[in-house]
Amino acid sequence: MFPFVKKIIIYILYASIVIQALKQLYVPSKYLVSVTILIFGIILANLIDKIFNEIQRRFIKKEASPKLRELVFPLLRKTLKYSTLIIASLMALQTLGIEVTAALAGMGIAGLAISLAARDTIANIISGIFIIIDQPFTVGDRIEVWNTPQGTSTWGDVIDIGLRSTKIRTTDNLVVVIPNAEIAKRDIINYTAISPQIRIRIPVGISYDSDLKKAEKIMLEVAREMEGVLKNPEPKVVVKEFGESSINLELRVWIENARKRRYIFSEISKRIKKEFDKHGIEIPYPKRHIIIENADKS
Repeated sequence: MFPFVKKIIIYILYASIVIQALKQLYVPSKYLVSVTILIFGIILANLIDKIFNEIQRRFIKKEASPKLRELVFPLLRKTLKYSTLIIASLMALQTLGIEVTAALAGMGIAGLAISLAARDTIANIISGIFIIIDQPFTVGDRIEVWNTPQGTSTWGDVIDIGLRSTKIRTTDNLVVVIPNAEIAKRDIINYTAISPQIRIRIPVGISYDSDLKKAEKIMLEVAREMEGVLKNPEPKVVVKEFGESSINLELRVWIENARKRRYIFSEISKRIKKEFDKHGIEIPYPKRHIIIENADKS
């Protein structure tokens, strides 16, 4: 911290020397005030720059998002620095008697026109900054994707988070580019944010005539033998409801890798069907019995 304070003191000393030199040259007071405002504006801008560098060095952890360290933080720092310089320059011009109101009005109108023309881009950039800071997901996370082409995979891995958009590679190896403003409006389903281990639920229906306990036993045996299914917590079967034509069961298992969710779901379903067929347990389907009565009108 001491070198930082030392630099600030040096800046102030240089500014004082320049101001004293101008006084000795009998520079008119309005020019003197204008130069003073400009010098201290430069000092303040550099002070802001140094403070942000110090904050980034001391408080922004190395394991934080690289985008936060390399993109968002420098962007905020430069915005504040150059805004300070612009304000100081306008104040200096105003001191010299130059009317800056018209210039400010023109800048305001130009800013409004630019913001209207680029409102989608601005919205995406602001959303991108909040995504990088808030981190609902990071690069490498597996998340749900809601706008993939019909008939393709609806989840994928985040491969890049930019200021304008986020890129996700689906399990079909398609790269989906989503504007950040769209992401900010949605609920994010992140399968790997806390841990790669997740629980999946596999619905299975059996007929009312089937042996319920035998069906439960078969489902649990299939789950325990399936590679990728965790032993603890143990798999379990619950009765969800009594349907129109079936007892609806649900097999709940924890898996060690969320990325294998659909593969494990499919494999367990196929093995349950095979074992049910072997043991005579029926998986029913809706049936309709149509009775046609031929009334004798004679």
